[in-house]
Amino acid sequence: MLIKLEENIEAKEDYLLEEEGLQSRNELESIKSKRLQMQALYMEYLKKLAEIEMHIALYRRFYNDVSINFVSSRIRKLNKAEKL
Repeated sequence: MLIKLEENIEAKEDYLLEEEGLQSRNELESIKSKRLQMQALYMEYLKKLAEIEMHIALYRRFYNDVSINFVSSRIRKLNKAEKL
């Protein structure tokens, strides 16, 4: 959306008077600045999502290992002990 706004302002700059052109350029710089800031924040957001995804995968692996290899074997031992 900001890119479209930039393009529209750039396209209209040729037809503006000098004072309007200066105001338009200031507005254009502000829009570009906001767009670049949004892009940087979005990249950081994607990086954080990738980190969270990695932590979720690690947790799932660990959880499965604990539940299958640790807890189940302990429960089986307890059940055998109760039967005796």
